[in-house]
Amino acid sequence: MAIIEHYNLRTLTQLLAINLLMEKRIGLLDVVQAERATFAKPVSMCTKFAARRTALNAAAVSRARVNSPYKRSQQGIAAFTLAEVVVCLGIVALMFGGIICAYIQGAQRAEWAGYNLAAQALAMQQIEQAKTAMWDSSHNEFTNILSKTWGCFDIPISGTNRIYATNYVQVTSNLVSTSPALYIYMVKVDTVWPYTRAGQRVYYTNTLADYYAPDDQPQ
Repeated sequence: MAIIEHYNLRTLTQLLAINLLMEKRIGLLDVVQAERATFAKPVSMCTKFAARRTALNAAAVSRARVNSPYKRSQQGIAAFTLAEVVVCLGIVALMFGGIICAYIQGAQRAEWAGYNLAAQALAMQQIEQAKTAMWDSSHNEFTNILSKTWGCFDIPISGTNRIYATNYVQVTSNLVSTSPALYIYMVKVDTVWPYTRAGQRVYYTNTLADYYAPDDQPQ
C-alpha cells in the first residue's frame, strides 16, 4: 500500500511540475531540483510487524562479538606485565641456582671419593711392603721399616694438580704366648692427605693395620 501511495505521489508531483512548466511559472532546472529534494530519501515503512532487537538477539550479538576473530586477535596481542616477568626470572634464577649448586657439590664429593680411594691404596702399599719383610731366627727386617714415608696419589694428573700424602708407620711387638714364647708384629699405617674446599685445606686420615708372625714359627 505504501509503494502504491509512493508512486501516486511521484506521478502527481511530476504532473504538477509539467503544468507549471507549461505555464512558464518555473524553469526546467527548478523542476529537477524539486524532484531531487522530494525523492532524495526513500520512503520509510513502519508497520507493527517490523523486526525489533530482542534480549535473545542481543545475547547472540554479544557472543558473536566475543568469538569474533578480531576479538581473539586482540586478546592474543596481550603480553605479560613487568611484575610477572620479574617474578618468572626470579623463579628461573632460583631453579638454575639450585641445579648448579647440586652439580658443584656432586663434583666435590666425587673428587673427595677419588682422593680417599687413592689414600687407601697408598696405605695398602705400605702394608704390602711390610709383608715382604723377612723375620726368622737369623733376620728381622721389621726393625728396618721406615716410620715415615710420603707418596703421590695415583690419580689422573694434569698440570700441577699432584696430591701428596704422608704415611706414618708404627710397628709394635706383642707377646701372644709364653710357652713357647711367641711374638707378633702389628704394623699400623696412617695415611694423612689434604683436601682443599672453598679455599680451606682440611686433612683426612686413612688407617690400615695388619699382624705378622715369624717365618720360622713352629707348627
